[in-house]
Amino acid sequence: MDDIALIFDHDGTLVDSEQLHFQCWRTIMSQYGITITEAEYIRDHNGIPTLQNAEVFIKAYSLAMSPQDLCEQKQALFAAQSLNTPSPLMATVMKTLETAQKQNHKMAIATGAGKDDVQRSIAAHGLSSYFDAVATRSDVKLGKPAPDVYLLACEQLGVNPNNAFAFEDTAAGISSAKAAGLFCIAIPNDYSAQQNLNEADARCANLWEAFKLVAHRKS
Repeated sequence: MDDIALIFDHDGTLVDSEQLHFQCWRTIMSQYGITITEAEYIRDHNGIPTLQNAEVFIKAYSLAMSPQDLCEQKQALFAAQSLNTPSPLMATVMKTLETAQKQNHKMAIATGAGKDDVQRSIAAHGLSSYFDAVATRSDVKLGKPAPDVYLLACEQLGVNPNNAFAFEDTAAGISSAKAAGLFCIAIPNDYSAQQNLNEADARCANLWEAFKLVAHRKS
């Protein structure tokens, strides 16, 4: 199965960062007298690009600012928080990456996060040697659920999307991967388990189980 590519979402798939994203949004919104509950965040905002979430918050709460301004506030807080305390890796990530690398698979990240956030995370966990390409929201015109980041990752790897497998935790991410033509495996977490993930081709409990499924399909 050395002719395939493995393409990973970042937040919620490689790193357990959704709690920090929620805490940052709650802190920012509290400055405007707005309380964001965890249930609200899970229902309406998890897995959505920061700028899009900013647009939703501004419309929902009639805030007198631009989406870009609110987006930048959240990004700055998230950067400061994650620099001090990087989000931990999700379960079985290192086992999966190490095994896939030994088997000479091409690997990439395709994420709705910005380049700076992702590069900071990669550096904190020493992951740069595992990935041949990193496609971020900063590199494309449209973020997830548009297919742009997955198409870019495949282009960077030099592979046909039909020969690539995506690992995702959210409905928006799954839609992105499927629109690009990849086989997509959903790996839900506490923040995405309530979303409709039925568009995925399969569902697994963790990344290692998803990797084994890929191996089984290509054997």
